[in-house]
Amino acid sequence: MNRRTRILAATPCLALAWGLTACGLDSDEAATPHVREAASYLALAEEEGGLGEDAVVDSDTPRLEALAEEEVEDGRTGPTDTGDVCDFDAHRARVVAGYDENADGALGRRELRALRVDLGERRDTLDSRLVRWGRRVRPQAFWRVRWVFDQDADGALSPEERAALGDAMEARCQRLRARRLEQYDTNGDGVLDEAERRAVREARRARWELLRRERLQTYDVNRDGVLDASERATLRKARVEAAWKRRAEVLTTYDTDADGVLSTAEALPLREALQQRITEGHDAER
Repeated sequence: MNRRTRILAATPCLALAWGLTACGLDSDEAATPHVREAASYLALAEEEGGLGEDAVVDSDTPRLEALAEEEVEDGRTGPTDTGDVCDFDAHRARVVAGYDENADGALGRRELRALRVDLGERRDTLDSRLVRWGRRVRPQAFWRVRWVFDQDADGALSPEERAALGDAMEARCQRLRARRLEQYDTNGDGVLDEAERRAVREARRARWELLRRERLQTYDVNRDGVLDASERATLRKARVEAAWKRRAEVLTTYDTDADGVLSTAEALPLREALQQRITEGHDAER
């Protein structure tokens, strides 16, 4: 059974209101935090906002340039919102199906190892497989979220930190789901029909068009209606400068000894504040 077939075979599980026990998701307890972390990336790839952007406080120039590049590319590709409602359980099932090579409904040691490698557990990148699954490519945004939950600042997530990340993103997904239903479920049946999903897509398209026009107004020097390579470079530079400015503002608030960097103790209140914002569903265009 190939990966595509396995993912399709998991579809009946997605339609059920099930907990961790469904589809074998809890049959390997060790895999659960990593599965939820991967599901968190897929949930984040559905979003359009600047989630965790104050995490730039711990960034250097290459990181800020990568963040700016990701943001500029978001503006080029256009919205990918399908109008669906955030479904964290569906993301978890997709991750399990994608790595379950023997199709037994659970992740064994070798399968879990492959997932951990793709999550970049021992490096600072996400594997292309996870990136490819997302509606949008947002590894830099995901790096910001990881930074928020790395409370001991050791550069890696402990099991407890990884669990906290999964809990926060799942709670966020639930809140965004409720928000979208409140906004667009006009007949109040608890699901979005095609007309309601179309309204979601149209609203997102309108927001993207507004941003596109604003960028063209500022950066389209030759007024040809698109940003060429040099104009995009100017935009990236502006976004890096804005990130450095925001970094300085955050330092002013949290760098209590004014040495220009955040110690682990100084960063902890910032991380906790950002964790709360993530959990409560802030910084999302929904």
